[in-house]
Amino acid sequence: MVTYKCLVNGNLPEPVRARVRAGLARIHREFIGAGSASVAVEFTEIDPGLWFTAGEPSRASMVLGSVPAGTPQSTRIALMEAVCRMFSDLTGASYDDVMVVAADRSATTA
Repeated sequence: MVTYKCLVNGNLPEPVRARVRAGLARIHREFIGAGSASVAVEFTEIDPGLWFTAGEPSRASMVLGSVPAGTPQSTRIALMEAVCRMFSDLTGASYDDVMVVAADRSATTA
């Protein structure tokens, strides 16, 4: 089971959350080969104005996930790009305000 954690700047209605869940499952399956049933998605909404960049309120959102240890860097980059585009398209967040992490997952936590 892979868990993606979405730290969202603001509020995401449930229909958008459902589309993000489906998008993350599709992207993970496409790049890693895991079935969509093995992907869980958690959302944490952050009230606007609580995050800052360079002393100014930030509009950033984060999508934190993991890939199997040893995943080629080219695959990791392509997955993160696809997640960023999907999240931006579905939520209306600016592409430049979406941060994506694809950390190595150890064999013991896979």
